[in-house]
Amino acid sequence: MERACAPHVRAIPTKRLLCVAAILSLSLTGCESGPPQGRESPAGRGFLVTKDHVRETIAHEKAFAQYYDVKAPPGENWFAIDLGTTPVLVVAGHATAQTREGTRKAADRGTGSLAVALHKLTGATAIYTVYESPSDPNYDDDNAFKETLSKLLQEIQPALVLDLHTSHADRPYAVDFGTMGGKSLLGRMEVLGQLEETLRGAGVRDLSNDYFPAQHHHTITKWVSGHGVPCIQLEINSTWLIRDADNPAEFHRFEKLLQGLVNFLQGFEPPDATRPSTGLSGPVAR
Repeated sequence: MERACAPHVRAIPTKRLLCVAAILSLSLTGCESGPPQGRESPAGRGFLVTKDHVRETIAHEKAFAQYYDVKAPPGENWFAIDLGTTPVLVVAGHATAQTREGTRKAADRGTGSLAVALHKLTGATAIYTVYESPSDPNYDDDNAFKETLSKLLQEIQPALVLDLHTSHADRPYAVDFGTMGGKSLLGRMEVLGQLEETLRGAGVRDLSNDYFPAQHHHTITKWVSGHGVPCIQLEINSTWLIRDADNPAEFHRFEKLLQGLVNFLQGFEPPDATRPSTGLSGPVAR
Protein backbone atom coordinates (compact mmCIF):
# COMPACT_ATOMS: atom_id res chain seq x y z
CA MET A 1 0.00 0.00 0.00
CA GLU A 2 1.39 3.39 -1.00
CA ARG A 3 1.03 6.45 1.21
CA ALA A 4 -0.66 9.57 -0.15
CA CYS A 5 2.37 11.86 -0.32
CA ALA A 6 5.18 12.94 -2.61
CA PRO A 7 6.13 10.25 -5.18
CA HIS A 8 9.61 9.47 -3.84
CA VAL A 9 8.53 9.22 -0.19
CA ARG A 10 7.39 5.63 -0.24
CA ALA A 11 7.06 2.88 2.32
CA ILE A 12 8.23 -0.42 0.82
CA PRO A 13 6.62 -3.63 2.13
CA THR A 14 8.86 -5.60 4.50
CA LYS A 15 8.84 -8.73 2.38
CA ARG A 16 10.43 -6.76 -0.49
CA LEU A 17 13.16 -5.36 1.73
CA LEU A 18 14.26 -8.57 3.38
CA CYS A 19 15.31 -10.13 0.10
CA VAL A 20 18.34 -8.79 -1.76
CA ALA A 21 16.92 -9.81 -5.11
CA ALA A 22 13.73 -7.93 -4.32
CA ILE A 23 15.70 -4.82 -3.37
CA LEU A 24 17.47 -4.86 -6.69
CA SER A 25 14.23 -5.46 -8.56
CA LEU A 26 13.06 -2.01 -7.47
CA SER A 27 15.35 -0.48 -10.09
CA LEU A 28 13.14 -2.11 -12.71
CA THR A 29 9.94 -0.63 -11.29
CA GLY A 30 10.65 3.07 -11.52
CA CYS A 31 12.59 3.54 -8.29
CA GLU A 32 15.96 4.04 -9.94
CA SER A 33 16.93 7.42 -11.27
CA GLY A 34 19.96 9.43 -12.28
CA PRO A 35 20.92 13.08 -12.21
CA PRO A 36 18.63 15.32 -14.24
CA GLN A 37 19.66 17.23 -17.30
CA GLY A 38 19.78 20.97 -16.83
CA ARG A 39 21.89 24.09 -16.57
CA GLU A 40 25.32 23.92 -15.02
CA SER A 41 26.07 25.79 -11.82
CA PRO A 42 27.97 29.07 -12.14
CA ALA A 43 31.16 27.25 -11.17
CA GLY A 44 30.55 24.70 -13.92
CA ARG A 45 30.22 21.91 -11.37
CA GLY A 46 27.16 19.98 -12.35
CA PHE A 47 23.47 20.66 -11.98
CA LEU A 48 22.25 24.07 -10.83
CA VAL A 49 19.93 23.91 -7.84
CA THR A 50 16.97 26.23 -8.37
CA LYS A 51 14.27 27.65 -6.14
CA ASP A 52 11.89 25.09 -7.65
CA HIS A 53 14.11 22.29 -6.29
CA VAL A 54 14.00 23.89 -2.87
CA ARG A 55 10.21 24.24 -3.03
CA GLU A 56 9.91 20.58 -4.05
CA THR A 57 12.08 19.60 -1.07
CA ILE A 58 9.86 21.66 1.20
CA ALA A 59 6.84 19.78 -0.15
CA HIS A 60 8.59 16.47 0.53
CA GLU A 61 9.33 17.48 4.13
CA LYS A 62 5.69 18.44 4.66
CA ALA A 63 4.83 14.90 3.55
CA PHE A 64 7.40 13.45 5.96
CA ALA A 65 6.02 15.60 8.78
CA GLN A 66 2.65 13.87 8.54
CA TYR A 67 4.32 10.60 9.60
CA TYR A 68 7.11 11.70 11.98
CA ASP A 69 5.23 10.17 14.93
CA VAL A 70 3.10 7.58 13.16
CA LYS A 71 3.86 3.87 13.42
CA ALA A 72 3.94 1.89 10.18
CA PRO A 73 0.61 0.23 9.33
CA PRO A 74 0.52 -3.56 8.96
CA GLY A 75 2.18 -4.65 5.74
CA GLU A 76 4.36 -1.53 5.41
CA ASN A 77 7.93 -0.94 6.50
CA TRP A 78 9.17 2.05 8.47
CA PHE A 79 11.88 2.96 5.96
CA ALA A 80 12.27 3.17 2.20
CA ILE A 81 14.95 2.92 -0.48
CA ASP A 82 15.45 4.93 -3.66
CA LEU A 83 18.01 3.06 -5.75
CA GLY A 84 20.41 5.25 -7.69
CA THR A 85 23.08 5.03 -10.35
CA THR A 86 26.19 6.46 -8.63
CA PRO A 87 28.67 4.94 -6.11
CA VAL A 88 27.29 6.98 -3.19
CA LEU A 89 24.75 6.00 -0.54
CA VAL A 90 22.88 8.63 1.51
CA VAL A 91 21.36 7.59 4.84
CA ALA A 92 18.69 9.42 6.86
CA GLY A 93 17.96 7.04 9.72
CA HIS A 94 16.44 9.77 11.89
CA ALA A 95 14.10 11.29 9.29
CA THR A 96 11.23 10.34 11.61
CA ALA A 97 10.97 9.84 15.37
CA GLN A 98 12.78 6.87 16.85
CA THR A 99 12.88 4.89 20.10
CA ARG A 100 16.20 4.61 21.97
CA GLU A 101 16.41 2.50 25.12
CA GLY A 102 12.68 2.87 25.64
CA THR A 103 12.72 6.65 25.17
CA ARG A 104 11.14 8.26 22.14
CA LYS A 105 13.38 10.78 20.32
CA ALA A 106 12.18 13.48 17.94
CA ALA A 107 12.81 13.34 14.21
CA ASP A 108 15.85 14.99 12.64
CA ARG A 109 13.57 17.27 10.68
CA GLY A 110 14.71 17.99 7.15
CA THR A 111 17.02 15.02 6.69
CA GLY A 112 14.50 12.78 4.93
CA SER A 113 13.62 15.35 2.29
CA LEU A 114 17.32 16.19 1.87
CA ALA A 115 18.11 12.52 1.20
CA VAL A 116 15.33 12.37 -1.40
CA ALA A 117 16.58 15.58 -3.06
CA LEU A 118 20.15 14.28 -3.25
CA HIS A 119 18.88 11.07 -4.82
CA LYS A 120 16.87 12.94 -7.43
CA LEU A 121 19.56 15.52 -8.27
CA THR A 122 22.66 13.32 -8.21
CA GLY A 123 21.58 9.72 -8.70
CA ALA A 124 22.81 8.66 -5.25
CA THR A 125 21.02 5.77 -3.60
CA ALA A 126 19.05 6.86 -0.51
CA ILE A 127 17.68 4.94 2.46
CA TYR A 128 15.55 6.83 4.95
CA THR A 129 12.82 6.30 7.52
CA VAL A 130 9.25 7.16 6.57
CA TYR A 131 7.40 6.17 9.75
CA GLU A 132 8.30 6.29 13.43
CA SER A 133 11.18 3.87 14.04
CA PRO A 134 10.67 1.09 16.61
CA SER A 135 14.47 0.95 16.99
CA ASP A 136 17.12 3.66 16.56
CA PRO A 137 19.25 2.85 13.47
CA ASN A 138 22.00 5.15 14.78
CA TYR A 139 22.17 3.48 18.21
CA ASP A 140 21.07 -0.14 17.83
CA ASP A 141 22.47 -2.77 15.49
CA ASP A 142 19.70 -5.35 15.78
CA ASN A 143 17.02 -3.87 13.54
CA ALA A 144 15.63 -4.22 10.03
CA PHE A 145 17.13 -0.90 8.92
CA LYS A 146 20.71 -2.04 9.47
CA GLU A 147 19.93 -5.50 8.14
CA THR A 148 18.79 -3.92 4.89
CA LEU A 149 21.66 -1.43 4.91
CA SER A 150 24.07 -4.36 5.14
CA LYS A 151 22.52 -5.90 2.03
CA LEU A 152 22.71 -2.58 0.21
CA LEU A 153 26.42 -2.30 1.01
CA GLN A 154 26.96 -5.77 -0.43
CA GLU A 155 24.88 -5.30 -3.55
CA ILE A 156 25.56 -1.73 -4.69
CA GLN A 157 29.09 -1.58 -3.19
CA PRO A 158 29.15 2.19 -2.60
CA ALA A 159 32.48 4.01 -2.46
CA LEU A 160 31.12 6.51 0.08
CA VAL A 161 28.24 6.83 2.55
CA LEU A 162 26.90 10.14 3.88
CA ASP A 163 24.91 9.84 7.12
CA LEU A 164 22.55 12.82 7.60
CA HIS A 165 21.56 14.25 10.98
CA THR A 166 20.15 17.50 12.36
CA SER A 167 21.90 19.54 15.06
CA HIS A 168 20.29 22.02 17.44
CA ALA A 169 20.16 25.61 16.24
CA ASP A 170 22.53 26.78 18.97
CA ARG A 171 25.46 24.64 17.75
CA PRO A 172 28.46 26.73 16.62
CA TYR A 173 28.58 25.37 13.08
CA ALA A 174 26.56 25.02 9.91
CA VAL A 175 27.79 21.46 9.30
CA ASP A 176 29.96 19.21 11.45
CA PHE A 177 31.81 16.29 9.85
CA GLY A 178 31.86 13.22 12.10
CA THR A 179 34.72 10.94 11.07
CA MET A 180 35.83 9.19 14.29
CA GLY A 181 38.97 11.29 14.18
CA GLY A 182 39.46 10.39 10.53
CA LYS A 183 39.13 6.64 11.08
CA SER A 184 35.75 6.34 9.33
CA LEU A 185 37.31 7.58 6.07
CA LEU A 186 39.46 4.44 5.85
CA GLY A 187 42.42 6.33 4.40
CA ARG A 188 40.45 8.52 1.99
CA MET A 189 41.15 11.76 3.84
CA GLU A 190 41.05 13.73 0.61
CA VAL A 191 37.28 13.15 0.46
CA LEU A 192 36.81 15.27 3.56
CA GLY A 193 38.87 18.05 2.04
CA GLN A 194 36.81 17.91 -1.16
CA LEU A 195 33.56 18.05 0.80
CA GLU A 196 34.76 21.00 2.84
CA GLU A 197 35.98 22.88 -0.24
CA THR A 198 32.77 22.29 -2.17
CA LEU A 199 30.48 23.38 0.66
CA ARG A 200 32.54 26.52 1.24
CA GLY A 201 32.36 27.26 -2.49
CA ALA A 202 28.57 27.12 -2.29
CA GLY A 203 28.50 29.55 0.64
CA VAL A 204 28.38 27.13 3.60
CA ARG A 205 31.27 28.55 5.61
CA ASP A 206 30.93 27.56 9.29
CA LEU A 207 32.25 24.00 9.18
CA SER A 208 33.70 21.85 11.95
CA ASN A 209 35.35 18.48 12.28
CA ASP A 210 34.40 15.86 14.89
CA TYR A 211 32.42 18.10 17.24
CA PHE A 212 30.36 14.89 17.21
CA PRO A 213 32.90 12.25 16.15
CA ALA A 214 30.32 9.49 15.51
CA GLN A 215 32.41 6.96 17.42
CA HIS A 216 30.15 6.22 20.38
CA HIS A 217 27.59 3.42 20.58
CA HIS A 218 26.56 1.87 17.25
CA THR A 219 26.39 4.89 14.96
CA ILE A 220 25.74 4.41 11.26
CA THR A 221 29.15 5.94 10.52
CA LYS A 222 30.97 3.58 12.87
CA TRP A 223 28.98 0.61 11.62
CA VAL A 224 29.40 1.37 7.89
CA SER A 225 33.13 2.02 8.15
CA GLY A 226 33.40 -1.23 10.10
CA HIS A 227 31.99 -2.92 6.99
CA GLY A 228 34.81 -1.48 4.89
CA VAL A 229 33.06 1.54 3.35
CA PRO A 230 34.20 5.15 3.99
CA CYS A 231 31.50 7.13 5.79
CA ILE A 232 31.02 10.71 7.00
CA GLN A 233 28.37 11.77 9.52
CA LEU A 234 26.91 15.17 8.64
CA GLU A 235 25.49 17.01 11.65
CA ILE A 236 23.64 19.87 9.97
CA ASN A 237 22.52 22.87 11.99
CA SER A 238 18.72 23.01 11.88
CA THR A 239 18.85 26.62 10.65
CA TRP A 240 20.35 25.29 7.40
CA LEU A 241 17.60 22.73 6.87
CA ILE A 242 13.98 23.16 5.86
CA ARG A 243 12.04 24.85 8.69
CA ASP A 244 10.14 27.94 7.53
CA ALA A 245 9.39 28.09 3.82
CA ASP A 246 8.30 31.71 4.17
CA ASN A 247 11.59 32.85 5.69
CA PRO A 248 13.82 34.11 2.83
CA ALA A 249 17.05 33.73 4.87
CA GLU A 250 16.32 30.10 5.76
CA PHE A 251 15.20 29.35 2.20
CA HIS A 252 18.46 30.74 0.82
CA ARG A 253 20.62 28.94 3.38
CA PHE A 254 19.10 25.59 2.45
CA GLU A 255 19.53 26.40 -1.25
CA LYS A 256 23.28 26.89 -0.66
CA LEU A 257 23.55 23.70 1.41
CA LEU A 258 21.76 21.66 -1.25
CA GLN A 259 23.90 23.16 -4.03
CA GLY A 260 27.09 22.38 -2.15
CA LEU A 261 26.14 18.76 -1.51
CA VAL A 262 24.95 18.30 -5.09
CA ASN A 263 28.23 19.70 -6.41
CA PHE A 264 30.21 17.41 -4.15
CA LEU A 265 28.28 14.26 -5.04
CA GLN A 266 28.33 14.95 -8.76
CA GLY A 267 32.09 15.52 -8.61
CA PHE A 268 32.81 12.50 -6.41
CA GLU A 269 34.86 9.72 -7.97
CA PRO A 270 35.56 6.24 -6.58
CA PRO A 271 39.13 5.70 -5.41
CA ASP A 272 41.84 5.00 -7.95
CA ALA A 273 43.69 1.96 -6.64
CA THR A 274 46.89 3.16 -8.28
CA ARG A 275 46.78 6.64 -6.71
CA PRO A 276 47.43 7.12 -2.96
CA SER A 277 45.37 9.45 -0.77
CA THR A 278 46.59 13.05 -1.00
CA GLY A 279 45.29 14.21 2.39
CA LEU A 280 43.17 17.21 3.29
CA SER A 281 43.16 20.27 1.09
CA GLY A 282 43.26 22.47 4.18
CA PRO A 283 42.31 22.66 7.85
CA VAL A 284 38.75 22.13 8.97
CA ALA A 285 37.58 24.63 11.58
CA ARG A 286 36.55 23.48 15.05
